[in-house]
Amino acid sequence: MHITYVITGLLCSLFLLGFALTSYQEQEKRASAVALIITTGFAVIWFVAGHLYAPATVHITIAFWVSLLAGFGLLAWPYGRPEPLEIDRSATERYDERHVIFGRMELEPDQPQYAKYYSELNPQVKGFDDHLRSMPRLGKLGGKYSHELDSPYFDALFEFIAKYNHLADPGSSTTGRIDLSQAEATRRVKGFAKHLGALDVRVTRLRDYHVYSHAGRRLHNWGEPNNLEHTHAVVFSSEMAHEMVHSTPRAPAATESAVQYMNLANIGIALAMYLSKLGYRARAHIDGNYQVLAAAVAHDAGIGELGRLGLIMTPGHGPRIRLAVVTTDLVLDEDAPVNFGVQHFCEICKKCAHNCPSASIEFNDRKKVRGVVKWQSQMETCYKFWRTAGTDCAICMAVCPYSKPHTFYHNLIRFLCTRNPLARHIALKMDDIFYSRMPRHSEKPDWFARE
Repeated sequence: MHITYVITGLLCSLFLLGFALTSYQEQEKRASAVALIITTGFAVIWFVAGHLYAPATVHITIAFWVSLLAGFGLLAWPYGRPEPLEIDRSATERYDERHVIFGRMELEPDQPQYAKYYSELNPQVKGFDDHLRSMPRLGKLGGKYSHELDSPYFDALFEFIAKYNHLADPGSSTTGRIDLSQAEATRRVKGFAKHLGALDVRVTRLRDYHVYSHAGRRLHNWGEPNNLEHTHAVVFSSEMAHEMVHSTPRAPAATESAVQYMNLANIGIALAMYLSKLGYRARAHIDGNYQVLAAAVAHDAGIGELGRLGLIMTPGHGPRIRLAVVTTDLVLDEDAPVNFGVQHFCEICKKCAHNCPSASIEFNDRKKVRGVVKWQSQMETCYKFWRTAGTDCAICMAVCPYSKPHTFYHNLIRFLCTRNPLARHIALKMDDIFYSRMPRHSEKPDWFARE
């Protein structure tokens, strides 16, 4: 065998073996086993062929590399540009936070807000909502996955956030404004947020449809119009740990979600306070205390695209993130929306819809909702499953092919998925082979109850 033939075989075998080992480290046993089988099969076929056709190994090597490079070139060739999210800005309208299921669950029959909502605003959901109220609350005992030691983890975290989310609006300093150029202001805001722990930080101009029309999450200002007079929005993300997500729908996944909302709340409040010290108005929009739709802001700022599952899909971590926003009247440099093929990939994938335990994610095509052409998940049935389970649910997040860890192999596939439809079709088929169409459930961390 010619030396180039041997080196080629070794390089390809090591590349495949590297994926097998990476998958093993990610606790993806199926992917690791499939990769080992493919590695072994390739090595055997390659070196047997080398012995059988020893005189032709140079020609075989050249043909192999030409084919490999041609195949990669075909997958990496930019054609069939993916469609971006369609937004008819003339048809957009503000959404009333009073309709959000979390706010509705704060209403009780003895409250005037309860009477107003179910008699005037949305009487058709009263029976459904009352049934939900009769079910065990999240973090309490009674749900399918509730546990007297595990559930208090995330229950405590969300209660902790609620205790200080009144700090979200620090007001502006009375000492006068410090003048900043847009570039300097943007550099400082993004740098500070990242130093505080943000995964990604982007900026967009605050648009009317980003803002809830009325407050609806907390009783003290329920029903009041939101008159947010800020001009710009800083949106930032936080990564959820891969293995914790794969424990869904048990308590570790809910705990991880709460941890990241807590981290984002800390970042948001600190950033808003910093801006107020400079003399600018600013407000943090954090768990339980939003005036804006974080996903809409994140899309327009370029954090990611909106996927079938109703969450923002980021280029590097898919939907495996949480979001928060700080709005301000400090003028900042704006970022542009991104378009990396998610709309087409979600059209052909549908793994989230197949695995949704409450059938809340639709299989059908996108439709126009308040001027935005998107998939519309059903928040009521989704939340009902949460109450049944006693935790929140991240099965759609866990099974999403884009949720893989931020490693060389997964990033290579992500890059190819941005290039053309053929690459996305092949990536999806390979994801089915290596990972199946069902979510993998990881073991609980050792600081949770053992099963």
